[in-house]
Amino acid sequence: MEEKEFEKYCQFIRVINGLISEHFEDQKEYIHCKEGCAHCCKNGEYPCSRMEFEFLKIGFMTLPIDTQQKIVNKIVQLKAEKSVFQGKKFIHECPFLLDDKCSIYRFRMIICRTFGLAYYEQSEDPEKPSTIKSPFCMEQGLNYSDVFDKETKTFSKEKFLKTGNKKEPVAYNLGLENLKSKFGKDIMNLDFGETKPLLDWL
Repeated sequence: MEEKEFEKYCQFIRVINGLISEHFEDQKEYIHCKEGCAHCCKNGEYPCSRMEFEFLKIGFMTLPIDTQQKIVNKIVQLKAEKSVFQGKKFIHECPFLLDDKCSIYRFRMIICRTFGLAYYEQSEDPEKPSTIKSPFCMEQGLNYSDVFDKETKTFSKEKFLKTGNKKEPVAYNLGLENLKSKFGKDIMNLDFGETKPLLDWL
């Protein structure tokens, strides 16, 4: 990653971190994230753009050699497991998760920064309403579980009203592509490049 590109991406991260932090603070009543939870780091494909991967590599190079080796060993094992799936969706633990902690936390991908929040995602078709995206941990008794309806598998307005909270427990349009296009491409003129599952970059 070139120096100018690195600086612009760091600025982008600062901007979206501020936005995301505001939403986490606003929704803190519904958030149960804590250190060592790591559910979000054990069940995904982790979509990663070229630029995010270049930034991630910088973080990897700051790690002690023995930690790097643990990650490399984990990558080799995951790739061997993925080969059995023969093109099917491969849900796995992130190779950078060690002892239930992110080893490259400051350099983590955008999706890792936003995960845990529920948000509205605007349809590309203006005629269609926004949809609510929610973290899968909601169904596991974690984030937003106190306003979750198990039958409909979505938010319960009735449960929400009972909380007495005046703010709806949903942020607005924190989707991965929206953050990249609105803040990254349109405002900061960043080229994120191709996006693919993290393991395909490794």
